[in-house]
Amino acid sequence: MRALVTGASGFVGSYLVETLLRGGETVAVLCREGSDLWRLEDALPRVTVIRGDLTELAQAESGIREFAPDTVFHLAWYGVGGRQRDDDAHLDKNFVGSVALLRLAVELGVGTFVGLGSQAEYGPQDRVLDEEARTEPVTAYGVAKLCTYLFAKHLASSSGMRLVWLRLFSSYGPKDGPEWMIPYLVRTLARGRRPSLTAGEQRWDYVYVADAAEAIYLAAATESAEGVFNLGSGEAHRLRDVVEMVRDMIDPTLPLGFGERAYAPGQVMNLQADITRLTSATGWRPKTTLKEGLRRTVEWFRANP
Repeated sequence: MRALVTGASGFVGSYLVETLLRGGETVAVLCREGSDLWRLEDALPRVTVIRGDLTELAQAESGIREFAPDTVFHLAWYGVGGRQRDDDAHLDKNFVGSVALLRLAVELGVGTFVGLGSQAEYGPQDRVLDEEARTEPVTAYGVAKLCTYLFAKHLASSSGMRLVWLRLFSSYGPKDGPEWMIPYLVRTLARGRRPSLTAGEQRWDYVYVADAAEAIYLAAATESAEGVFNLGSGEAHRLRDVVEMVRDMIDPTLPLGFGERAYAPGQVMNLQADITRLTSATGWRPKTTLKEGLRRTVEWFRANP
């Protein structure tokens, strides 16, 4: 496999690069000028670095053509966290950049295009989500992901390129961004402070990042895998229980500020993936229990404050 990875310097992307390299694949990464590549530090000597931005793909086109990928993994995305998810400017930027990448992939004769979608494409629903669930995103982020999938599906069907679209649920693990809940918890509790939290009655599906990267790789390597797949652990855990597990790994006596924050408007209370289709197609199952994944995450963030 000659794999081009966008978003390689990000959380999931960096794990995917390592997974591809362990599998003996030839890898190129598309990175913006000035990107902080700290997550890729160990991998950089073993990959081809192509500098460029999806919004100005012409800058990187010659490098991509020279590398001649047969598989593209598209993980790059603007406005992933917090309030940025409702920024319409990011919707335009992400969709236009993704379309340019898709068209270049078709022109180059790329055989497989793997896109990292999101559970946000479904919107809030009070059910276990399979791939037949209705898609009613309520954020600009979810709308952009869904629009990109629909265009990719259209282009793939007319060109013969195989499309794999993985709707990722909540990933976590070492090297995650500090703004997300689990890193926030570890960093706050490690300083002996009380984290400010909602009541914690949400039930969310958490998948360990290394397991998620393995699923993405297997979906690309399995020639019969095509279309939409949910990517999660297949289990939902009450957020209060997750918080208490993290706290107990650091210091069971530390206080927790449950109820100090109100739920956000449109708060997702139930988020659980049905991963039957992905398992059936690839044989993949998550290997890391929530307790073990949290232990590794806590250890990493305590060692890298």
